[in-house]
Amino acid sequence: MESAVLKRTHERLYRVLLSKIAREASIVANRENRALAVSIQIVENGYVVGKFPDGSKRIIKELVRVKSKA
Repeated sequence: MESAVLKRTHERLYRVLLSKIAREASIVANRENRALAVSIQIVENGYVVGKFPDGSKRIIKELVRVKSKA
């Protein structure tokens, strides 16, 4: 049986690894979309922004923060 500290450490390492994998997948997807001249949508400064192959940007929606219940 794992101690509570060891369990939290494993969970933290798992989250860090998962974040790195997701970041790398996003980078690869963005490169592929640029190569195929496809537009992408990203979150930038509290807005959902569409980036187009010609380099232009368009704000699609403003994001509103919601207080968590925690």
